[in-house]
Amino acid sequence: MAAPTRQRFYPLARALGWCSRQNLEVSCPARVTQSITVIPVRTKKRYVPRNNEPKFRSEKEFRDYARKAGIIIPKERLERPIYVTCSAGIFDAYIPPEGDARLTSLSKAGLKQKTENLKQGVISQLAIRKLREYDADFRVKTFPEKAQQIFVEAHQCLNTSDHDRLHALATERCFPEMVWDLRLKTVRWSFVESLEPPRVVHVRCPNMVNEGNLYGQVTVRMHTRQTLAIYDRFGRLMYGQEDVPKDVLEYVVFERHLTNPYGTWRMHGKIVPAWAPSKEPIPKTMMIPGPKLEPWEEYEEKNVDIQKPQPVQ
Repeated sequence: MAAPTRQRFYPLARALGWCSRQNLEVSCPARVTQSITVIPVRTKKRYVPRNNEPKFRSEKEFRDYARKAGIIIPKERLERPIYVTCSAGIFDAYIPPEGDARLTSLSKAGLKQKTENLKQGVISQLAIRKLREYDADFRVKTFPEKAQQIFVEAHQCLNTSDHDRLHALATERCFPEMVWDLRLKTVRWSFVESLEPPRVVHVRCPNMVNEGNLYGQVTVRMHTRQTLAIYDRFGRLMYGQEDVPKDVLEYVVFERHLTNPYGTWRMHGKIVPAWAPSKEPIPKTMMIPGPKLEPWEEYEEKNVDIQKPQPVQ
């Protein structure tokens, strides 16, 4: 078995200079049997990827850090989305007569008003015919009562902050206007009575994007008696009174996507005439700082006189 071993390792041993062919039997076996150890040598630093974890875990944490640092972050102005289920505005809005009164036809202004009403009435009748092609149950005499029920239920959702139900009663254009600036506030709205029966004063059937995408808009005049009170987050009254009803005259626009077979009538907006009286301003409230209490102290135990804020002129 020695001859094959010598023949197998002779070329390797000769290349390494360990032995020659003559002294292979004497010196090579002892040196060939030694194992060769390979020691890895690192000649270049290994690349370690950077830690790309964000410094702030949430957007709220970033805003709190920026607010403490004195950085003012402007509000994001996102582009207005387009909804197919409702239109973007009120098409050919109804213009109520000044004072909601009829002028005599003997005067020039009264004759002009009567002519304009006749013209708008003809356009409304054509729109009603087109609207009945998609909604066969629409009637001018019965629709105002249905519209008033939607109006009352939509405003009652503000008392309980039921936004899910409010989405079904108001369009995507009307919903932000109803819930705007009501966060951390309490609303108490109630419907007392209807002073005059509601009636339809304006009907339009516009289209959007293309000729086949139709919407029905009906303006209903409502003269009702309501109560409204708005409280801030501290329970202080900001606007109105719960026990004092007021007479309110409103022109409410209801809309329905006619080409949608599952579409329903919803509140779309209100028309505020130019001669309407301005609303009462809402006073701004702020938290009055009190004494600093320890965990074991009560507010009644410290008789500290809190300075009242000075009136600002």
